[in-house]
Amino acid sequence: MENKENENKYKAQIKHLRSNYKRITIDFKIDELERFKEICKANNTTPTTQIKQFVKTYIESN
Repeated sequence: MENKENENKYKAQIKHLRSNYKRITIDFKIDELERFKEICKANNTTPTTQIKQFVKTYIESN
């Protein structure tokens, strides 16, 4: 029963993501991406969080 509930919850999450979010692919130079990941880790954050914050700030300033 619990497994079925988890499965339904997961399906609902996927449906929500697909209808409210879009995924983009970004190509980075390998050395730049590795350095970016290192800096993010040192600052207790993630590359995804920082990229999303950049986009939000950029939109708000334009």
